[in-house]
Amino acid sequence: MALISRVFDALEDGSPDRPRQRKLLSAQEDLIIACNVYQPGARNEFHYHKGTSQSFLVMKGTLTLRTKSDENAEPEEFHLAEGECALIPGNQFYQLHNETDGVCLLYQVKKPGDQIVIAGKGQMSNKDYFTEARQQETAL
Repeated sequence: MALISRVFDALEDGSPDRPRQRKLLSAQEDLIIACNVYQPGARNEFHYHKGTSQSFLVMKGTLTLRTKSDENAEPEEFHLAEGECALIPGNQFYQLHNETDGVCLLYQVKKPGDQIVIAGKGQMSNKDYFTEARQQETAL
C-alpha cells in the first residue's frame, strides 16, 4: 500500500523550536522521506551517513552545501536555490548551512542508517548524534 504524506501539513505546527529540525514524513526499512527546517544561521558539521547516499531538494529559501571527498580535502561549495536539489553519494562528507536571514526548507530522501561519521570526531550512532543538546546548537 502506498503511504501518502502532505508535506506542508506536517510543517503547520508553527516555527521549529530548534535551529535545525527534521520532521519525518514516511519511513520504510529501505527509505526515509523527511523535511528538514534550517533557521537562519543554522549549520551542521562536516559528516556523512555511513554507507548511504541521500538527496536534498530546496523547497524554500537558499542552502549552502559544502562537500569534500575526505576529512582533509578542501571543500567544494554550492549554493542551491528553491527548486534545486543535490544528490550526495554515500561516504562523502557534507555540510548544510543556511547563511540567509530566512528559513530554509529541505525535502530529504535517504536510505536509513544508524552510523554517522563526523570529520575530526569519528563515528557516532544516530542516538548519540541527534541528542537534544546537540540539536539546540545553531552551529555544530
